[in-house]
Amino acid sequence: MNTFHKLLFPIVVVFMVIVGFLYSYIPHIIAANTVRQAVASSEHTVTQFKVLRDVYSKTVLSEILAHTTLSVGTDVQHDNGVIPLPATLVQEVSRRLHDKGTQIRLYSPYPFPNRKNRQLDEFGLAAWQALSKDPTSTYFKEYNSDGRSYIRVAVSDVLSNQTCVNCHNQIADPTGNQWQVGDLRGILEVQTDITQPIQNGIVISRYITFALLIGLLSITLTLLITYRVTVQKRLSACITAMDKIANSNGICRDKLPESGSDDISHLSQTFNKMSSKLNASLKSLKQERTQLDNKVKTRTRELEVATQQANNANRAKSQFLAVMSHELRTPLNGMLGMAQIMSTSQQSERQPEQQRQLNILLESGQHLLSLLNDILDFSKIEQNKLELEIHTFQLADLIEPIKATYKPICHKKNLTFNLNTTLPLTTILRSDKSRIRQVIYNILSNAVKFTESGGIDLSIHTEKCGSCSESLLIVTISDSGIGIRKERLKHIFEPFTQAESSTTRCYGGTGLGLAIVKQLTGLMSGSAKVESTIGKGTTFTVSMRVDIIDSMSDKYADILATCVESSEPLPEKLKVLIVEDNKINALVAQSFCQRIGYRVTAVKDGSQAIDTLRQERFDLILMDNHMPTMDGLTATKIIRQQLKLDTIIFACTADILKKNQNEFLDAGADTILSKPILDVKFRETLRQFSQQFKGQLNQQTGACSAGTELISYRKLIEQCDGNEQKVIQLLQHFITSMSCEYESLPLYYRSDSYQQLALSANNIRQIATDYRLASLKAMATYIVAVANTGNPPKHDVIRHLSHLMKKNIEQANYFLHKPEDKTDVSTAYNKLQQSN
Repeated sequence: MNTFHKLLFPIVVVFMVIVGFLYSYIPHIIAANTVRQAVASSEHTVTQFKVLRDVYSKTVLSEILAHTTLSVGTDVQHDNGVIPLPATLVQEVSRRLHDKGTQIRLYSPYPFPNRKNRQLDEFGLAAWQALSKDPTSTYFKEYNSDGRSYIRVAVSDVLSNQTCVNCHNQIADPTGNQWQVGDLRGILEVQTDITQPIQNGIVISRYITFALLIGLLSITLTLLITYRVTVQKRLSACITAMDKIANSNGICRDKLPESGSDDISHLSQTFNKMSSKLNASLKSLKQERTQLDNKVKTRTRELEVATQQANNANRAKSQFLAVMSHELRTPLNGMLGMAQIMSTSQQSERQPEQQRQLNILLESGQHLLSLLNDILDFSKIEQNKLELEIHTFQLADLIEPIKATYKPICHKKNLTFNLNTTLPLTTILRSDKSRIRQVIYNILSNAVKFTESGGIDLSIHTEKCGSCSESLLIVTISDSGIGIRKERLKHIFEPFTQAESSTTRCYGGTGLGLAIVKQLTGLMSGSAKVESTIGKGTTFTVSMRVDIIDSMSDKYADILATCVESSEPLPEKLKVLIVEDNKINALVAQSFCQRIGYRVTAVKDGSQAIDTLRQERFDLILMDNHMPTMDGLTATKIIRQQLKLDTIIFACTADILKKNQNEFLDAGADTILSKPILDVKFRETLRQFSQQFKGQLNQQTGACSAGTELISYRKLIEQCDGNEQKVIQLLQHFITSMSCEYESLPLYYRSDSYQQLALSANNIRQIATDYRLASLKAMATYIVAVANTGNPPKHDVIRHLSHLMKKNIEQANYFLHKPEDKTDVSTAYNKLQQSN
């Protein structure tokens, strides 16, 4: 639809509405006008009749009566000696005008002798009432009868002169009225037929409407022809030229004709100017675009080179950190390891000065390790590679190590150490425990370093975190140390910054500890603030977002204690294989194990370890990573996949990269011990795997403790009343159902599918109940309880449960495929039943 049609359509619609309105409304107007004309004509007729009657009464009638013997009466048609009364004259004239379409009547509710029985119709009564109130008005009404329209107009007839009054008073009047000039004596009514005028008006309205339609069509046709001749063709040329420019990628050379002085001519002139300028701009733009393309290509090549260099530098930096970590931690492991061995051996034979020097060696090694860890952590933070490891833990797991570490340190410096918390120690938190502890350690380390007298206060509480479901763990650490100047406070969390330039010389340190605190609290959606006064002390307040589950109920605390005992004694009589190419590190690991009473065998690489494991069975393998001939990762895969050994493997590595550590775990290592290995950490890890070591020893000796009991064929045969076929079915069902859950449980745990984890653990609990395996049932019950809260159970429990499930599956398979053992049990059972 072009512009003309868009404009023409509303015009035609409006015009049609007007024509339709006129077509329907003009007849009403004509009818109303006809009524008004009829009323006016009737009033004029009445006036003429009144004038005629007055002239007749005053002039004609009085002269005739005065000079003749004629009398006045009503019966003029039959009596030649009677002349008509004025009212009779009106009636006679009306009778003669009736054939012309007009009827005049004179009537009154007052009876005359010749009209005693005459009754007024509805219109006459209504007209008399209206005119009685206002004799000067006109009363009219339209009637329809026999398909024709009539208008009846009533005008008051008053006594206008004394002659009429005298005449009326002489006539006997039953009402006894005495008339006066101005009294209303009757009504003059004129009835007119208006049918023909109305019909004529309707015909005229149709002619008018038809003429309007003809005019509309003529105007429309004229506009259309004019538009197409003078406008459309020229506009189409403009539009075509604009389309060419719009769709063209290059210069357009079309020109529009500029003849004339109307708007389209002006538009053509403007278009030609715009086209010329646009062509010039396009030409300039093409040149600039060519130059820009050349610059972009050059910059892109430079950027690619720079990106490649940056990636190479980043990889080199990561490789450098990995290599330096390995190379620094390897000798540091030997130094700290030997220092730990020396510090705990032959203390009575050591001189005080030697002990002091040994303590200095240990402290220096620990300080060097702390500096190395700070640098590596800060490097990870800079690269956004530091990831939080979210786990569920008790508040006691966070607080106890802090208290055990810093209380003796403060006591040694004659400082008080107060730790206060409003939360129960059994409160379950979900966050990164190690990073929270690192934040607290870094601040406490500074507090102890810069405080010479007084004490240190550590306060831990929680606050609601706005509208979110989590909470903020608020940690406040106050000391009575040297304090920090006000102008240095705003820089205290910046890297490589300390309160004073002399601090490094006096107290040591890199200035990274508080920078790491700031970054870690930010990573955990928290904040770090400091307030200090010179000479009075400093207060650090840090907040970290955590998920507080609840205080663990006694029921589940007991279950957890049964499954994983935090205070487990060290496993005894272990046979350990050390796989380490560095002689000093091998010596340190060997010394750690021998001091506990373990038998140790040491080899230099993974290949020798495989050969040794083919010949001997060990309880524990300490596996280094970087070794000649065969590295630890490859050796671990062979142990798990080819040798099918489930011997516990501690991966001992100086690698700092999480990716490398995860590869070790995926290959089959049970845990990672980061170098340098600390004696305390080594012993803690041994305690974590205490139950697994017990299971291995029981399997070797044939014993079965209450905590790690296996499925018993004897109990099943008793349960089935000696029916071996039924026992076999039970064993097959146990293997099928337990194997399914054994495969699913770790998958749900790794993918954080806690609802599925709870369902799987509940199935295990039901199976354990059916087969009377108390340890399996206890651990599964704990997992169900924790997983139903939407939080992960402790990894040690998952690992221990998986290990015990595997042992039970193997035990059940053993019973299925060793008929001689089953026969002995069945025979013994039958003999027992016969004796009873």
